[in-house]
Amino acid sequence: MDYFEGKVALITGASRGVGLATARELVRRGARVVITARGAERLESSRSQLARMGGEVIAVPGDVGTWEDSHAMAAAAVSGFGRLDILVNNAGVSMRGDLAELAPEVISRVLATNLAGAMYVTRAALPSLVASRGHVVFISSIAGLFGLPGASAYCASKGGLTGLCESLRLELEPSGVHAGIVYLGFTEHDPEKRILACDGSLVPPDRPAHHPQSLAAESILAMIEKRRRRLVMTPVGKLGMVAYRVSPGLVERAILFARSSRLGIYERFS
Repeated sequence: MDYFEGKVALITGASRGVGLATARELVRRGARVVITARGAERLESSRSQLARMGGEVIAVPGDVGTWEDSHAMAAAAVSGFGRLDILVNNAGVSMRGDLAELAPEVISRVLATNLAGAMYVTRAALPSLVASRGHVVFISSIAGLFGLPGASAYCASKGGLTGLCESLRLELEPSGVHAGIVYLGFTEHDPEKRILACDGSLVPPDRPAHHPQSLAAESILAMIEKRRRRLVMTPVGKLGMVAYRVSPGLVERAILFARSSRLGIYERFS
């Protein structure tokens, strides 16, 4: 019997990208899934796609940046399927721009979605996860391992997930709940994906993919099944994490050189 057979999972930000790929893999392996996102129309389209695979799926539109919507997401899993075993905090907003140029609303939105949103949904889901001795997973980024220029708000939000996960692991250890964090590289994106520019406008991503969505989804499920604490997806991320611990100054100089060069090094690897 597959580990995920019959389990109930809640995935935020699951109308596309890594969230939808993870939901697809869970359905394939016999789990029942609750998916959430802000866009109701796209979310319903994703639910229909998963249902055609034979999955039992509930779609809950809403914004993880608000407590009311986050509570409704967790409640939908329990009311619809009677339990909750897995929470994947995947909802996130990306941005580009130096802090001196960022509109205040960009800072607020990134932190509200990426960090506060993960805290809200997790807080709402905790009683059910404790009851099932389940899993809570946070989807972070290489940008959560060390700071990158032009991504201050994003790095702050993703780095904050590390502290959140480590605190939760200690708080939840007596209850048997597994807490883990995944540091993704720049993942293959859908053509319509947009990120926030300095002024809050939406622009296309400017980074090449480090790995496909399907690989990210498979790796996330392997981490959950093995109850691992941490997963760093890319060789660049693993190397950078070790190097930053050994010599932060060296890594920072390398990042500044890459950004200032005209060879596109920073865009390829950040």
